[in-house]
Amino acid sequence: MLLVKLSLVAVSMLSATWAARRFGHRAGGLIAGFPLILAPLIGLILIDLSGDQVAEICWTTLANFTACVGFIVAMGLSVLRFNWWQSLLIANLAFLAVTALIAMLPAPRSVTVALGLATILLGPRLIPVGKPPPGGVRVPAAEFICRMAAALAMAAAVLLLAADTPPLVSAMLLTYPINGSVLPAFTRALYGGEAARSVLGGFGVGLRGVGLFLMATAYGLEALPNKWIAYALGLCCSVGYAVWLMRHQKPPAP
Repeated sequence: MLLVKLSLVAVSMLSATWAARRFGHRAGGLIAGFPLILAPLIGLILIDLSGDQVAEICWTTLANFTACVGFIVAMGLSVLRFNWWQSLLIANLAFLAVTALIAMLPAPRSVTVALGLATILLGPRLIPVGKPPPGGVRVPAAEFICRMAAALAMAAAVLLLAADTPPLVSAMLLTYPINGSVLPAFTRALYGGEAARSVLGGFGVGLRGVGLFLMATAYGLEALPNKWIAYALGLCCSVGYAVWLMRHQKPPAP
């Protein structure tokens, strides 16, 4: 199962890098933000667990997305003033702080889930729009190998730690934005703060597709008689959002 999860991380990183090469930094971040990793993982979990159990996982993950959005906003606001590792440190501190605040919040799950949805909708608007060079980005093979190695190492550490920790810590680790940290860090170091902001903005918009997938899947698992129909509903919502983006947003110049 660990190898399957790491393979999904690799596919996600490969897709995001291809999008950056073809269309630019923002497209790479947008692809990285969609549920390329989470959706297959939920499908694998559905094989072994009941619909009610998976629905609870979806709701818990969605509630902790407030911390994920806090991460990308903090990094988006710091990449012009600080270098890549300082920006990454600030973003990680924001992630931990928001996670702790949500855990201590004396509120029912419906409130924390609503907060997660609200931050997914509003978060990208808090990141100033980056102005990277137009068109695709030349990503050398050496840089791609370093990106992939960093993403896989981070994913392996997160997944191994999440297996033996309390539920709150597991939710925190499983919602940690692996691609949302690796891609902007490399972009900040090699292409500058404006390009990194563009990646983070795209990633934030892509997270809305993740939110739709989780919410539709959870509702479907609780309301529909077949768990695979509910899963298909979540996938359709995420794909529909991607199609809507392609039709209503100005496409990036190749």
